[in-house]
Amino acid sequence: MSEGPLAGLNVVELTVHRAGPFCGALLADMGADVVKIERPDVGDAARWEGPGPDGKAAYFMANNRNKKSVTLDLKTDAGTEAAHELLADADVFIENFGHGVADKLGVGYETVRSLNEDLVYASVKGYGETGPYKEKKGLDLILQAEGGIMSVTGPEGGDPVKVGQAIGDLGAGMYAALGILARLYERGSVGSTDEFVGKFDISLFDTIVAYMNEYITLYSMTGNVPEPQGTSHQTSVPYQLFDTSDGRIVTGVPSDERWDDFVDMLGRDEIREYRTNEARVENREEVIGAIQDEFANDTTDHWMEQLTEYGFPNGPVNDIEDVVSHDQTAARGLAEEHTDPEWGDCLMPGHPIHFPNHDVSIKSPAPSLGEHTDEVFETVADDQSTLDRWTEEGAFGSST
Repeated sequence: MSEGPLAGLNVVELTVHRAGPFCGALLADMGADVVKIERPDVGDAARWEGPGPDGKAAYFMANNRNKKSVTLDLKTDAGTEAAHELLADADVFIENFGHGVADKLGVGYETVRSLNEDLVYASVKGYGETGPYKEKKGLDLILQAEGGIMSVTGPEGGDPVKVGQAIGDLGAGMYAALGILARLYERGSVGSTDEFVGKFDISLFDTIVAYMNEYITLYSMTGNVPEPQGTSHQTSVPYQLFDTSDGRIVTGVPSDERWDDFVDMLGRDEIREYRTNEARVENREEVIGAIQDEFANDTTDHWMEQLTEYGFPNGPVNDIEDVVSHDQTAARGLAEEHTDPEWGDCLMPGHPIHFPNHDVSIKSPAPSLGEHTDEVFETVADDQSTLDRWTEEGAFGSST
């Protein structure tokens, strides 16, 4: 197997926390050579958030595997010069600092484009680079609330709650990776470099609002403001969680044509008359009540077997322990066994895209702060005297 479909792609990231680093990790998993620029002695704040080896918490490890770490003090002229030399030969640059910060650090798009007209420049922000909120700071939890997803998440009739994972961060990272691949394709299609504009931006706010998906259209059509519905679906019945005699199960009927089969399996003929989804939505309480009463009479395993036999999608409610031990998780390499030099054996999230002819497994652990500074800049510098000067002038920090 080759090292991945993005082998040979040179990526530089100036990112912290999750959204930007997750984008870089996706690219690195697929074979890109990703160099992460960090502040000397400080690094990405995610290094210190949560359990893990000193300076490399699990939060950091999961989103920075397969990368190289270099330290640069971009507040020094030498550090900025070294960064410019690094970016001059890069294919992609990812940054997720606050509005205007990249410009202040000397790595704004116009500056970088003057050095490298072919560069794809991904900007990841809380609210994006345009609009009245562009200078407002934004974090995942804030954007889950402001972007609307929290208003439809939680128990029916209860208070809104956040989605269990940072979907604004992770989604923005995925959209950024998608934007990078689109720009790279465009770069290969544009005949003249002068016509290529490599920059684009994505925000957590954009991501969350995009995830509202059909809610936006439904609201425009009906004027109804959706509220939390627990585990049920806003337009499809049945499609939700049900209690069994020993646990919980999630299932649904994908089409009206299958309704009679579902009733036959369930053995509750009194709800057969609701043959259309529209009728089931109108009589939701009666339909769901009958299904729930029947499901409570037997075990989760029994109902999973029955539903599978009849061809209905179904699954239990698994916690993380169940997920990492799941047969499908193992078959798809989604909880990859990994050995970190500082921590030892642990599991890492595997890459969700599977290429039959490429290896997208973890090739190297998340780096220690500045681990690859010498290795990278020995190649970037024109000669040893330039490297020595950068070092003397504090480009890599006082400790390098």
